Amino acid sequence: MSLIRTLVVDDDQEIAGVHSGFLLAHGGFDVVGVANSGGEALEKVREMKPELMLLDIHLPDMSGIDVLRAARTIPGDPVDIIAITAARELETVRAAMAGGVLHYLVKPFNSKVLMQRLDDYVQHRASIAEHSSVSAGPLDQDRIDRLLSATPARTPPTPPPMLTESLPKGLSQPTLESVVGALRTSGVGFSASEVAAQLGLARVSARRYLEYLVTKGSARIVPKYGAAGRPEKFYVWTGAQR
Repeated sequence: MSLIRTLVVDDDQEIAGVHSGFLLAHGGFDVVGVANSGGEALEKVREMKPELMLLDIHLPDMSGIDVLRAARTIPGDPVDIIAITAARELETVRAAMAGGVLHYLVKPFNSKVLMQRLDDYVQHRASIAEHSSVSAGPLDQDRIDRLLSATPARTPPTPPPMLTESLPKGLSQPTLESVVGALRTSGVGFSASEVAAQLGLARVSARRYLEYLVTKGSARIVPKYGAAGRPEKFYVWTGAQR
């Protein structure tokens, strides 16, 4: 199967770059474009005819829901859409579902979650291709049911115990839990850049959460020296709280 032509849409250029990196690392996708606004996204859908779009909901000029609806009116084969966003409102999720998104991923998430969704999408396309090759005629009910069958739900991992006190302004509990989850998976620690890449955060945001965990005694800093001799901060989970 040829690489899946994919458009990445996110208002944050750094996050768009992270998502593009995940797509390329997967091996089944070709990033044909990146857009940082809704208008730019629709223009690139018309020009590039991507097969898949990773779509943020919070965009500077229009809602991702409006992008989703407008994309459905563009002539040609419809683009499949996976929403990747911080939007958690019920009405937004329902509107995205009504618009036909295949997955709705809430930021932040780790790379494993995104890779699972990408694997699901590749399998989805393979299933469609299989049905297309069997017969060009009408589908019977059994084949329609199998084609429309939903991907089995994945049980989310149990979140680690977390600090329950009020967080400093600008920090959120769900993101803090994701940062802790990332740290707990590594015995040698992560840099702020590595945590940012795993969770789809800006590096400065990842560093704020990591430094907060250090102040609470839940993480410690281990300096590591590179080739130039300048130490880089690595954050290691300790689990302690004070």
